[in-house]
This record gives sequence, C-alpha cells and structure tokens, in this order.
Amino acid sequence: MVLFLSIPQSKKTIDPPLETETEIDPTPVQPGNDLFIHPQCLEFLGPWNKANSDTFECSDYDLSIVKQNDNNVSASYGNRQSIHYSYPAKSGSASTGRDFRLLEVEIRSGGSGAFSSIVFLERGKVDKNKYTVWLRTPSGDRCNDGYKTVSEVSPRGFVFKSAATPFRLINPEDTTDWRNWRNANAMMEYTGDKIEQPPVLNDWLPYDDVTNSASACVGWIVRKYDYETGFEIVGVELSEQIEIGVDGDSLDSCINGWLTTQANEESHFKIGDWTGRLRQLTGTCGVASLVN
Repeated sequence: MVLFLSIPQSKKTIDPPLETETEIDPTPVQPGNDLFIHPQCLEFLGPWNKANSDTFECSDYDLSIVKQNDNNVSASYGNRQSIHYSYPAKSGSASTGRDFRLLEVEIRSGGSGAFSSIVFLERGKVDKNKYTVWLRTPSGDRCNDGYKTVSEVSPRGFVFKSAATPFRLINPEDTTDWRNWRNANAMMEYTGDKIEQPPVLNDWLPYDDVTNSASACVGWIVRKYDYETGFEIVGVELSEQIEIGVDGDSLDSCINGWLTTQANEESHFKIGDWTGRLRQLTGTCGVASLVN
C-alpha cells in the first residue's frame, strides 16, 4: 500500500534519542532500475559525520553492491561496513512531480555498533542525483535510541519508536548521548573542570546507577512527529519478557525488578500514565527504601 505524506513547509531536525537484521534478496540492482538513493549516499546520517547540510548531491557509487527486495535496500562494502534502508512510506505529487521518501536507515561501521535513524528526503525533479533533507533524527546505537521504526504514517506526520534501555525508560524525555557525555566529562576532569550534568530522575546516573548498555533493550520510546508542530512523546512500550539482572540489593537491581513487574501488568503506556508510575518507582527504589 502506498501512503501519501503532505509536503512539509520547512526543514526540521528531530531531537530524540531489538536487534534484527532484514533479509535482503542477493540480487544486484541492474543499471537503469529506478533506485531512489544509493545506500552509501546515506553515510551522512552516521554519528561521526558532523555535516548538517539541507541539500546534497550523490552519484558515482557502485550499483553492483546494492541489493534490494521489495521495500528493503542494502549495500555492503569496505571492512564489514554496510548500510540498509527501508521505505515505511512512499510519497509524491503527481501534479508537481515531486519525489519524497521517508526512510528507516541502519548504518554498520564494521564494529558492534548499528546506528539507526529516520530521514525524510526529496529527490530532485530534473537532477535525480540531488536531494533535499526535510528532516532527520539523530542516530542511535542499538538499545541506546536505535532500531528506529515507523509504526504509523498520516498526511500530518508519522509515529516512530526507538529502542530503550532501563535508564531511558525511566527518563523518557531525555535525549542525551550519555556515552559521549561521559567521555567528554572524563576529558574535562583532567583540566579540573566538569560539564554540567543534564537532569535525570532522582539523579540516578546511567551506567553508574542504572543499566544503559547498548545491548540491554527492555522496551521502546514512542514519539509522534507532526510536520507543523514538531515532535512529542506519545508513550512507552515494554518488552513482554525483560531479561536483565535482578539480583542483590543494588539500586540497579531494584529498578530492573520494578520494570519487570510493570511489564507483567501491561506493555503499552501513555506518557502521562507512565510518568505517574515513575513516581511509584521513586518510592520503591529510593535510597531510603533500600536502606530500610
């Protein structure tokens, strides 16, 4: 089914932020096939790329490395590098000939990371090697705001979700890249300085107090993007079976145990309901409750 998106009036970047790999039919794209964009043209979505241009040109990449199956396109190259994208929706205007695509993108740089983002592109009407970036999400690595998928599309926008660790679930509105923050803060400490810490629930820090490993997926943060008003958090989803450590009397174990009990009750929570439940978490796993 083809879903049509309304044309956004301004370019915007979303501030966000379970491991599966889509099987691709190993049939190379043949010259002359209408490939919307070569996967390697999407390298700019990787977290190491600091370019933030609204437009770019892409050509001269090797088509023989591109594989596609229905709405899935991928390319493997270099030293275990690959880029895969899929079309959750196709859009365009027959009257103007404008060609839009909303893409789910995953970039693997050769290591363990799998960096996921969503981008809304327009391909040039005359020069099909030129593209306009209407909006993009920052990339996330696996359970750290990765595995992004679009679940719903309408003329006004779309709903998408990103994988979440225990830390992200109890801080659903936080969008900090905590791995980079920790590294930058450690470097600043050598000069006797510190970076201001972003606010978090009860000052419980990721890694130190709460599980935040890129392999510790326990649910999803669900967001909605409206082309006129921007994005908002819709709610959270919990995995049906949460398999994380719940042993000992540590704060981390207490939080993991609490998440497990919530998943046993329900899997989908509106953000208002979830915020109320987080107040229960504070009473259950606060310092005073652990001492008692």
